[in-house]
Amino acid sequence: MSKIYLETRVPGIAKTYEFSADSVMTVGTVKRAMIEEISAIENFKVFQDPDKVLVCSIDLKGLLQDNETLGNIGVKSGGQIMLI
Repeated sequence: MSKIYLETRVPGIAKTYEFSADSVMTVGTVKRAMIEEISAIENFKVFQDPDKVLVCSIDLKGLLQDNETLGNIGVKSGGQIMLI
């Protein structure tokens, strides 16, 4: 298990955040944690339906599935993620 530091873009509000996650975490777990933290920082519900939020890896050039593990799919520290 190793820490992965991610730059997360949210085009819907034109902001970027930095997060850390463990390489053994699933995309779905990380997504839910990011959504909670972003909503807390912004003090409003950024995503109306978190289940419909898609996670895209800018580095891997594609969508990530909720059941995939970060380390297994090649997400690395410094990677860029987009929540749409």
